[in-house]
Amino acid sequence: MSPFFYHMSSIDSRIALVITDKETNAQIKSLDLGLLELRVDLFHKLDPDYIVDQIKRRRLLEKPLLLTVRNQKQEGAPRTFSDELKLQIITVALPLVDMVDIELSSRLLKQVVAQARKLKKKVIVSSHFLKATPKNLEAVFKKSQKAGGDFVKIAAKANAFDDVMAMLEFTRRHLKANLITMSLGPKGTVSRLLFPAAGSRYTYTFLTKPSAEGQIDVLTLKSHLKLYYSHIE
Repeated sequence: MSPFFYHMSSIDSRIALVITDKETNAQIKSLDLGLLELRVDLFHKLDPDYIVDQIKRRRLLEKPLLLTVRNQKQEGAPRTFSDELKLQIITVALPLVDMVDIELSSRLLKQVVAQARKLKKKVIVSSHFLKATPKNLEAVFKKSQKAGGDFVKIAAKANAFDDVMAMLEFTRRHLKANLITMSLGPKGTVSRLLFPAAGSRYTYTFLTKPSAEGQIDVLTLKSHLKLYYSHIE
């Protein structure tokens, strides 16, 4: 694991800031965070050489880097492109980051997990349900664990507060697992603040533009976390 990973008892270390190639290092440098998620699929160019240069620039921040390359609409990608290009990007970028996110539904799942293991990188196996919260959260969790990742991430649309509570209870049941959860959409916004208390390892946020429904900007999120988690040192 990277020496830059913070001790998870600090609430700031639960914050994953989602960035693209638009934000400057100066905007990020002073923020106390646990993780920078590089949403490569949101970069204005998908050229591997360009992406490598961008990652090297982010390494100067000395914060843990998570590589995410979405290319499926059902997993939250704003544009689709081939798995071949996705694998090419991951292959050149993985040596430069600390973690990689790969979707449970991806045809590249086994290849990416194997590459990450070879390079001693951490893996998040993720699932995204953009229309509703599934009833089979336990089955998704077990299947994700069997995929061989280090973390399981489940993000699901909340159409009612009951969906938030279902995800909260699910998260709490797996308090000791490396689980990342969030409820998407306006009704799920509270999950960004609440789920870390139930055991979610990271809560995702943004600097200038949200990458998912229900995200809270980083300064607002940090102020709320500081207020409600002041007992955590």
